[in-house]
Amino acid sequence: MKYRLLVFDFDGTLADSESSIMEALRLAAQDLGVPEIDRARAKRSIGLPLRQTIEMGMGLGSDKVPEAVDLYRKHYNDVAFGTTTLFPGVKETLNLLRQDYTLAVASSKSRQGLEAMMKHLGIYELFSVIAGAQDVQQGKPAPDMVLLALERLDIPAQNCLVVGDTVYDIEMGRRARTDTCGVTYGNNSADELRRLEPTFLIDSFPRVLSCL
Repeated sequence: MKYRLLVFDFDGTLADSESSIMEALRLAAQDLGVPEIDRARAKRSIGLPLRQTIEMGMGLGSDKVPEAVDLYRKHYNDVAFGTTTLFPGVKETLNLLRQDYTLAVASSKSRQGLEAMMKHLGIYELFSVIAGAQDVQQGKPAPDMVLLALERLDIPAQNCLVVGDTVYDIEMGRRARTDTCGVTYGNNSADELRRLEPTFLIDSFPRVLSCL
């Protein structure tokens, strides 16, 4: 068996959370008097650290970003649990994978918010390592989250597959020297992902089984 560890992104890979992210951004922008968010730029930035998503989506100066981050988190907690769902086949596939592989999550979400959402969706117990924004010095596309999982589990990079929906996930895996799998149903298109030459490219979550 080549792979021992599978590292998954969360937003856009395991969970369909785009509507909750956009709504939290809209409400935070409203509080700050920003007339509208740039939805296209915000969507392209999903997966990056939250500060960058807010900067790109709202066009704010750096002095306003900390306040916007606080407002976003407040609104996200209010709206996310009613609007975030797992993509089709995710829970069933994770339960199958857990029998033979060690599973980890690498997300730009805050650790507290990530764990709360994973518990809400019923997948928290399936993962051996959960890496959030506060767990590393550098967020995606830096390799820090994957390197953290590899170190904690004492697994070589060549035995790891990183699965994600954005170019930031694929770059994170490449910089950690792991194989990568892009999923095309999330926040980046197949063409965008293909430019980074992932090891695999799949169009539904259960197809990750065909990569193993």
